[in-house]
Amino acid sequence: MKKILFLMAIVLAGILQLQAQDGNAKIEALKIAFITKRLNLNADEAQKFWPLYNQYEAEKKQVRQSTIGGVKEMKEDGDFTNAEAEQAITKYIEFKAKDLDITKKYVAEFRKIIPATKIAKLVTAEEHFKKMLTKQAQQGGPKSGNGQGGKPWKQ
Repeated sequence: MKKILFLMAIVLAGILQLQAQDGNAKIEALKIAFITKRLNLNADEAQKFWPLYNQYEAEKKQVRQSTIGGVKEMKEDGDFTNAEAEQAITKYIEFKAKDLDITKKYVAEFRKIIPATKIAKLVTAEEHFKKMLTKQAQQGGPKSGNGQGGKPWKQ
């Protein structure tokens, strides 16, 4: 169980590393286009939604960096002492609790701008986008010119 939690933290840290690379601006642009299309935001909704969503993402990023950062400093081979494993588990649970608190806070704010149906679509769109990024990374990134792979946001 402890190894599973640690592996989950490592996967999360890996995803964060991918986002920090030069392609971050492209990924963000793709994410904006993907979410806008999925939510079918009109101009007024988009104008109010995106600044709030950017705040939401910034708060989540800050929590990930401050909480999970301690886990990354631990041994990468997973050969923990019991005390180190306990610390990793505590950090992971702390991260999840803070992340949930942020989500609750911003869902309440999103309700002031968009209907519940679009908030529900936001959750599924974010998850779908993450899965597409993971799939693309596993396949070596998007392919072009040969009809294979392509633009992940068009799937």
